[in-house]
Amino acid sequence: MNDFFEHDDDNSLSDLLERFDAMLSEDKHYFFDVEEYEDLIDHYLMNNELGKCTTAVQLAIEQYPGHSGLLIRQAQLLVSSNKAEKALRVLTRVENMDPTNSEIYITKGAIYSQLKRYDEAIREYNKAISEDEDLGNIYSNIAFEYENLGNYDKAIEYLKKVLEIEPDNETIIFELAFCYEITNKADASIEYFTAFIDKNPYSKFAWFNLGVAYNSIELYEKAIEAFEFAIAIDPAFSSAYFNKANSLAGMQMYRQAVEAYRETFEHEDPEALTYYYIGECFEKLEEPDEAITHFKKAIDMDENIADAWIGMGVCYEEKGNMKAALRYIRRGLEIDPENPEYLATLAVCQQHAGYFTEAAQTFTKSAQIDPLDQEIWLDFSALFFEMSEYEHAIEILVAGKKHQPDNTSLDFRMVAYLFDLGRIKEAKALLTDTVMKVQNPKGLKELIEFAPHLLNDSYIADLLVQVTRVDDLLNS
Repeated sequence: MNDFFEHDDDNSLSDLLERFDAMLSEDKHYFFDVEEYEDLIDHYLMNNELGKCTTAVQLAIEQYPGHSGLLIRQAQLLVSSNKAEKALRVLTRVENMDPTNSEIYITKGAIYSQLKRYDEAIREYNKAISEDEDLGNIYSNIAFEYENLGNYDKAIEYLKKVLEIEPDNETIIFELAFCYEITNKADASIEYFTAFIDKNPYSKFAWFNLGVAYNSIELYEKAIEAFEFAIAIDPAFSSAYFNKANSLAGMQMYRQAVEAYRETFEHEDPEALTYYYIGECFEKLEEPDEAITHFKKAIDMDENIADAWIGMGVCYEEKGNMKAALRYIRRGLEIDPENPEYLATLAVCQQHAGYFTEAAQTFTKSAQIDPLDQEIWLDFSALFFEMSEYEHAIEILVAGKKHQPDNTSLDFRMVAYLFDLGRIKEAKALLTDTVMKVQNPKGLKELIEFAPHLLNDSYIADLLVQVTRVDDLLNS
């Protein structure tokens, strides 16, 4: 029966449009009631037929002067014709005539939003709240204006109001999750979606965003559980498989991650990014040939996916093909030339290929772009260490400490360089001071891995044992 009435409505609109076109072509004047004019204007506005819309508005207002619904549509036409201020004047006149008409305030709110006068838009939408039955739409608009203002806490407040009315609103669920994410409020997101799921246990989108929130704080097992609930509700929910795969990769369960990534192909067309992530998993599994195969598939689908070019370069480096490695890494940098991580990768590859001068230049550019990345400073200094230029290696770490004064990993590396330079007393003093400042097993492990010969010094070995067992460091 619904299909019948929808079909009937389509026929009615079609007949109405034909009658209006006939009137214009015959240069005659036909009678249309107010609702017919509103339908005509709405159709022309929706389809951006502004010429016919202007004619319809003029004829309608001539026949029904002062009708608020027609004047509101006149304002909407003016906005579509880039005459926002004139539209506001029309709406102010309508407001004086019919102050209880909520459509006035909704239209004014939309105009103020278009003019980027977001506070005024919120004010108008708030006027519509007590009068308009479609509260979900009003609250959504207010939330979006608060987002435009950068006030995400207020946006969250109104998005929650929408979900109280429309718990199945997919767009709002994802918008709320976005607001929690951009404000780094993963705990609040988890708390909200957990409570939401208690009331709406079959909301796959709520389960999905709960999983995303758990992923963001590396609670991967809980994330996987949430994604699996989403999949149980909708076995074809490809995004849930994809994010479950991300969780598995975060847990270093790379083979299981590959299977989850491949599961997405059964429910949607393969995407370049998915092939890239599969390649990354094989790279972590130290299977460079499989990794290269999937990076190539990613590039075949999207040649501008820079990460895949870089990944191929890294894999060819692992295979000892430095010429191919440098070529592919440089190709990735053509796409994203200011990426400090890509530059550092190129520098390491240049170093391994024996191009030390070029590597130093590339490290310098990388460090200038992102001086807060400790790995850049560590790798940059290691370049000079490999060349037995210990003073230069120390200078690089000193430069890094200017940007990261509290970074103890740089201090631990400095200990190794001072020791090899023969400045034993200074090295021991720095190590003692660093250990006293922070008990950093990770930093100590990195020190021993980089310079295991330090354990031959009884003072250093005894000091390390006081902090943590050396065996634990080496095996952790």
